[in-house]
Amino acid sequence: MVAALFDDKARNYAKPSLRAETTYSFYNRSSLEEFARWRRMLQRWVDRLPPAKQKDIVARMRHKGHGSPREEQSFNGAFFELFLHEFLNGTGGDTVVEPKIGHLTPDFGVTEAKLDGTHINYVVEATDINIMRGTDLDSHWNERHALDILDEIISPDFSLTVETAGILATTPRRWDLKRPFEELVRTANYDTVWAEAELHGYLDHILPEATFQHDGWRVSGRLIPVPPEQRPRRGRFISIGPAKAGSLDDIGKSKRRLYDKVKQYKGVDNLIIAIRSDDWLDRIGEALFGRMAYEITVSRDPTYAGPLPPPRNVQKPDGFWFNTNGPQNENVIGVVAFYRLHPHCIDRATAVFYGNPYSGKPLPAWAKALTHAEYRDGQVQIVDGIPPCAYVKDHVPRTDAAFRWE
Repeated sequence: MVAALFDDKARNYAKPSLRAETTYSFYNRSSLEEFARWRRMLQRWVDRLPPAKQKDIVARMRHKGHGSPREEQSFNGAFFELFLHEFLNGTGGDTVVEPKIGHLTPDFGVTEAKLDGTHINYVVEATDINIMRGTDLDSHWNERHALDILDEIISPDFSLTVETAGILATTPRRWDLKRPFEELVRTANYDTVWAEAELHGYLDHILPEATFQHDGWRVSGRLIPVPPEQRPRRGRFISIGPAKAGSLDDIGKSKRRLYDKVKQYKGVDNLIIAIRSDDWLDRIGEALFGRMAYEITVSRDPTYAGPLPPPRNVQKPDGFWFNTNGPQNENVIGVVAFYRLHPHCIDRATAVFYGNPYSGKPLPAWAKALTHAEYRDGQVQIVDGIPPCAYVKDHVPRTDAAFRWE
């Protein structure tokens, strides 16, 4: 073992993690056996990296104490690279970490042997859609800390579902934040709430609610009755949420990350960009191929009074791969998006591969084995495939593989 990822120490913490706590901090202090298994798994992954890369990954993942939001983002970025190394090794190709291509150093280079004896080469560069900066990052961490305060409320009869909105520049005082929700729990009658919910369904207007506001930030919570057979409840007072009011800019976030990478790797003509997101990017196909719009053909005859023809879906020429000037970024042969990828739920993560129809370069075999997108009749269609965990195997990859460029 060249670089130890976790501390060799006795552990006695068996409760859930804090929200304002980094993943590394919780893994490093939890005494639960499942987290011990995941610590061992991550250490095996680190051990299979080249020594220099081991030190880099461990330095980016480790820290002391509960950590900060910037340390959490550093951990997530390093973990994604660590996962990709295992994933690419599991696909059967010869993987080289940080190959030198002129003045460029992408995350991975892979040589894959085809059934006919020929080889294909491609480069994989990772990016994280979840990255936040400045005010957004601090507000997100402050909000986690505020929810930790709400989780301190003792409530055997109810749990809480929460929704937040706005920017939280400073953490509110503990008593001010807890007071309306403790009052909500104190005044709610379990039998009444349960009977109403069973009669009318668990609708928002039926469940008792409290709201707290602080400097433009708002948190709303509704009580959910806990059946007697599920008491005493273990874990947090907040059982659902937080839901965040507002829309998710799938297309804008995705494009910004993709353009950052393609600008950096213009000279690489066989690039695959791997992106990680905590949310399902249901519009990434539009970011790549162009936004979907409804088109209606209207008669030019001013005297026409008949019905309008039905609208049809059209792809606007504003995508990462195609715009008004024609095909773009043809050096990117594909984008693979990994969703909800965390160390403790590798088997629950999903991935979708989006091949670039304009690149003309061969794709690796795993691109079609994973769930993948196909561009048919002007529309993006998702074809179900195997999950990414199918390639993450506990094996020792070849370390002397020559990375061949064609």
